[in-house]
Amino acid sequence: MRSLIGFPCLGAMLVGTLDGASGDTGLLIVSGGNEVRSGPHRSMGQLAHRIAAAGYPVFRFDRRGVGDSGGSNAGFLESAPDIMAAAGIFRREAKLRRVVAFGTGDGATALALYHGQARIDSLLLANPIVVGPPPPPPEEGAAPEASRGWVRQMIGRVGTRKADSPPSLAAELAAALIQAEVPVTVLLATRDAVATAFAEFLHKPGFAAAGTRIRRKQFDTASHVFAGIADRAWLYERVIEALAEQRAP
Repeated sequence: MRSLIGFPCLGAMLVGTLDGASGDTGLLIVSGGNEVRSGPHRSMGQLAHRIAAAGYPVFRFDRRGVGDSGGSNAGFLESAPDIMAAAGIFRREAKLRRVVAFGTGDGATALALYHGQARIDSLLLANPIVVGPPPPPPEEGAAPEASRGWVRQMIGRVGTRKADSPPSLAAELAAALIQAEVPVTVLLATRDAVATAFAEFLHKPGFAAAGTRIRRKQFDTASHVFAGIADRAWLYERVIEALAEQRAP
């Protein structure tokens, strides 16, 4: 049975969708970008239906300022409170023992960074991004930076900031993956630009240790969200594997 649930987060009311099932291990889905909880072409809603039919409750939600949720959209780097609130209400409403969290793109990156605060038991990260939002445009009269391709920008800046600068997102992501105390599986679409950038990131000096902490599984597709028929079947199997691994013996 599918139901809507409202829950508070820092003074805003968020909206989530619970696909109920009898199991005490559940799947929390965190959308990437500014996608609403149903996902691109309702793909996350469809995945939730299939996973719940297999006996695992599933919870999807709109973070602040996205979709049906109130508040201001501050982006994925400010989504820790949203993820914590969603995980908490999911555990309570579905009476869960364990929570596996699945995210795509910057939703995957947010989960890697903030899963400890949300007491997540296992991570399934699809095509995580490794750089933060682009900087604001230069002030009027300032010389603009030379134009460069998006992927080149993503992989070329990793690890290049000065020592006295704030940590780059890549450095924070690497530290989060190395320090994670829960199972971490990264799902990569082999012909997706974001996945290619993530693979490059793992080979950069100082970040390779992050790769030893995770399990990597790849599928030959260019779809960032695994949208094809074969893609969806592969993704479903990977999610079921992660959930079954957390199920009580």
